[in-house]
Amino acid sequence: MDIFEKATPPVQAVISIGLGLFFMLTCLMFENSLELRPERPWVFASTFLLFYSIFNVVFGLSAQNAERYWTQAVIGFVLCVAVLGALAYLISGLGINDAGSFKWIFIVITISYLVFMSISRAMKGIVDFAQKEEWNSPKMRDKPKK
Repeated sequence: MDIFEKATPPVQAVISIGLGLFFMLTCLMFENSLELRPERPWVFASTFLLFYSIFNVVFGLSAQNAERYWTQAVIGFVLCVAVLGALAYLISGLGINDAGSFKWIFIVITISYLVFMSISRAMKGIVDFAQKEEWNSPKMRDKPKK
């Protein structure tokens, strides 16, 4: 088993959420000494949402069952948005509308994720079709004699 088979969308989502929580809590520990802005947890939430979307699309290119992977990936993305957003809200005390432009960052990441998933899925479909297709050499025709 290689890394592409082990890193299913649920595993990617758990890793992304776990790392996001770790960095948010680390930020919370050093908040008083470093005088960090209260929006910092939203930065980590958007960062690890972006990491999930990038790695998810890349690993999706090698998925054996594209339909199952697509379904799990979208569910994992929605889960990441909800959990990372809730954690950022709980840790920072700021809602997404109060945290500056992070609402738009989440929207841009979501649209980009859907576009890149569609592109990768189309690429995978084209490659799979090309691999299944039998490529015959052109039939030789008799040349007319002069």
